[in-house]
Amino acid sequence: MTVTIAPGNGTRGLEDFSDLGDGTVGGLIAARAVEHPDRLALVFEDTELTYGALDAAVTDVARGLTSVGATPGDSVGILLPNQPEYLLAWLGAARAGLVEVPINTAYKGSFLDHALRSTGVRVLVTNTALLELVADLPDVPQTLKTVVLLDADRHRRIPPGVTVHTWSDLLAAGAPATELPRVAPQDPVAIMLTSGTTGRSKGVVHPHLMPLVAGRECAAQMATTADERLYTCLPLFHGAAQINISMHAFYAGTTVVLGRRFSASRFWDELRTHRATQFNALGSILPMLLAQPPSDRDRDHQVTKVFAAPAPPQVLHPFEERFGVHIVEGYGLTEIKNVLYNPISDRKVGSLGLPTESSVLEIHDEYGNRAAPGQAGEIVYRPRLPNIMFSGYHHDPEATLATMKDLWWHTGDLGCTDEDGYFYFIDRKKDALRRRGENISSHEVESVLLAYPGVVAAAGVGTPSELGEDEVLAVVQLEPGHELDFTELFAHCDRSMPHFMVPRYYRIVDQLPVTPNGKVRKHQLRDQGRADAWDALAAGLKPTRHA
Repeated sequence: MTVTIAPGNGTRGLEDFSDLGDGTVGGLIAARAVEHPDRLALVFEDTELTYGALDAAVTDVARGLTSVGATPGDSVGILLPNQPEYLLAWLGAARAGLVEVPINTAYKGSFLDHALRSTGVRVLVTNTALLELVADLPDVPQTLKTVVLLDADRHRRIPPGVTVHTWSDLLAAGAPATELPRVAPQDPVAIMLTSGTTGRSKGVVHPHLMPLVAGRECAAQMATTADERLYTCLPLFHGAAQINISMHAFYAGTTVVLGRRFSASRFWDELRTHRATQFNALGSILPMLLAQPPSDRDRDHQVTKVFAAPAPPQVLHPFEERFGVHIVEGYGLTEIKNVLYNPISDRKVGSLGLPTESSVLEIHDEYGNRAAPGQAGEIVYRPRLPNIMFSGYHHDPEATLATMKDLWWHTGDLGCTDEDGYFYFIDRKKDALRRRGENISSHEVESVLLAYPGVVAAAGVGTPSELGEDEVLAVVQLEPGHELDFTELFAHCDRSMPHFMVPRYYRIVDQLPVTPNGKVRKHQLRDQGRADAWDALAAGLKPTRHA
């Protein structure tokens, strides 16, 4: 069997990793620096880094992390908005044999504590403003020993027991003679936090080879050539920006154009300025861009391809027609990378596409039998090669085993195939929500609601948004005789949750509908909708953003 890489790269055997350096993240960057030292690797506003400069900076960061006490296998948390230092910290940690933990900048309180504590973060790279959120924790995890600050604000609050270094100190700390460890393709490179659809977020351990193969397959499916410029404004703590754009570009030896954040009004101007040829879009980005006033410059850009999930037909067709681009859909999960792509040629709009060369997927019925075309069932997965899916949930072998049955990894998603083998998504088996491109755990929403005085039962469910995906509807049951102030409940949620999790709609019921075994019938709550719900946005309230 052969796997086709990007046009011009020919074909190679599926087990031939000669195009991936030594099979590690740091090794890939080093290989590209040898091959194309003067080619642009990264553009961020006025900052540009060639592959040669990127490779040298990554080595400096790796040596610096080693010099401040990090040893192979230690977790390095990155709590930063989009900026070049994020990429350098991630790649430098990988070269030093350390394990990156990307942390959502919206996390605070128990969410931030869980992210740090459950992954055993030893070194945290952040800025002064976000360090305040760490200092606010009632009990900073004892594993956290070192903080590297990108700014040098003298008024920072330093958590007890933590040593602080500035970014410039870190770069100067590593002596040229500092020996870096040997890293292997099967070694852990990252612990990515899930959305916690069935409980608290779990740490998904990625081996080095996994993001490399993901980048290679993304380049193949997008037909990426070396002269392209790949843009993302999605946060680097998400796989969409880190893997689907950054690692994709590094594999192809082309340029990452990094934006600070999404702005519908400035989006196309930024892409024109940087001559971007591809971008990725998740959540409501496509509908928000379509909602902008039409312009005679709508096709005045160099973008030809967009990776977007989801992109329903009622959005895909108008977007392609208006902006003159081709949208590629796909499917993936944190544990298994992107495993389905709708091919550029012979695509079927509305489909997830076909499996990548390294992936085996099937639809299974409730008894584990392979479902016939058109029959609904669970999407299950197997890799064709070792070390290209997660190696397990961090310190949670029971949860790891629970996802495996009959030698298949179970996605928890329902789908079907057609006669040609194309896959289609139907629904989630899990109680997950998706809002503005963020996966949300209903369990975690409910835990915050239940912490509010007078709330005795709660459910968080999705309700359709005018921008696509979901808005969050909180349905609560109160103690007898208790009265609720919706504004105060909203403020409680805003204090306790990341902004993207804060429910917009709130409804009180006398009794939550439950099954005979006591589980809430969430489909019934979704069907009831939000007609009588209190709307925070209509009341002039919006969640607080911290970055």
